Amino acid sequence: MKQLHKHIVNGRILKANGSWLYCDVCNKTVGYLVYSTYQNFRFDFDCKCGNKGHFELEYKTDKEIEKSNAELTTKKNRLCCPVDEAPLLTIVEKNIEKCSYSVTCNKCFKKYAG
Repeated sequence: MKQLHKHIVNGRILKANGSWLYCDVCNKTVGYLVYSTYQNFRFDFDCKCGNKGHFELEYKTDKEIEKSNAELTTKKNRLCCPVDEAPLLTIVEKNIEKCSYSVTCNKCFKKYAG
């Protein structure tokens, strides 16, 4: 089993390695992380309630991660890897003022940012 490094500030996550992401102050959802498709994940958000939060989850790997300039594709409400179309995350825009993220697909090992 892969070891997960996790650092969360002013937020909480429903499951140990993914699922719904919540603001710790107002308890509203700010995103959803698909736990089976990412290698590394960082999400910074400013919630509409005024809270600023941070999620960082990383699995250790020996594989080289390549930064991509491509944008994630959108299918329904999920941001997906443009290489293999794996769903990676959802941002619940109605509950946040702004956010930034980076996510690495665990199949193609490309890192995407937004």
